[in-house]
Amino acid sequence: MKKVFESDIQPFKMCENIYFVGSTKVSVHIIETDEGLVMLDTGYPDMYEQILNSMEALGLDPKNICAIFHTHGHIDHFGCTEKFKKLSGAKTYISRIDNDIVNGKLDLSWAKELGLPTPSFFDCDVLIEDGDCFSFGNVTIRCRLTPGHTDGVLSFFITVPSSSKSLVAAMHGGVGLNSMTTPFLTAYNLPFTCRDTFRNGLHALADERVDIVLGNHPQQNDTQGKLNKVLSGESIVDHDEWVKFLTATECAFDHELKNGL
Repeated sequence: MKKVFESDIQPFKMCENIYFVGSTKVSVHIIETDEGLVMLDTGYPDMYEQILNSMEALGLDPKNICAIFHTHGHIDHFGCTEKFKKLSGAKTYISRIDNDIVNGKLDLSWAKELGLPTPSFFDCDVLIEDGDCFSFGNVTIRCRLTPGHTDGVLSFFITVPSSSKSLVAAMHGGVGLNSMTTPFLTAYNLPFTCRDTFRNGLHALADERVDIVLGNHPQQNDTQGKLNKVLSGESIVDHDEWVKFLTATECAFDHELKNGL
């Protein structure tokens, strides 16, 4: 019987040991390591069953999740964390700064803006500082603080083994401009300097060597296009995509600023 996927993007193995199990709403990735599965973000609160089904379709056991990394503290990225932690016993990771969002000290989860109920708050087990690096057997995850979308956005640089040489997959943890608009910043009494900090972060990442671009929303890295390539037997390695992505993000940012962001 043909498997029917609940997600509107078919779950797939992107390369080597990195898998996509999210949807068009938001990305969720699984990295297979010698020490277990590492999860990057956990999606909206209503995505739990969909993610479970996507993992099952790929032969990934959610009980083997050993670590859950969060790009930042918005509910569409931590909505299923407690359920996956309860299922697997995984350690949870977030920047020290954004932990105050997921534990409720700062009312910046975007639940209200997205029309969602107040989340069940929690503290993460591991609070990440800029430059922290974590190893899971044959996989290394290096974290860089790139604030703007939130004060504690993390970007990840993930070194994974391959048949020829190691590959670096990278994800900017938050390029959404919705949390840098004048109405939002004014409503929460937040400094407009976050815009300059965001731009500086884009520039700071431009020198990183990146082979594969991941997105924490699938529109950021054309996840569907990458799926199509994989289904066609093509590689998604692209050494130029990272800089193009950062440049396009800054251009979109400049456009929005000119239009009264």
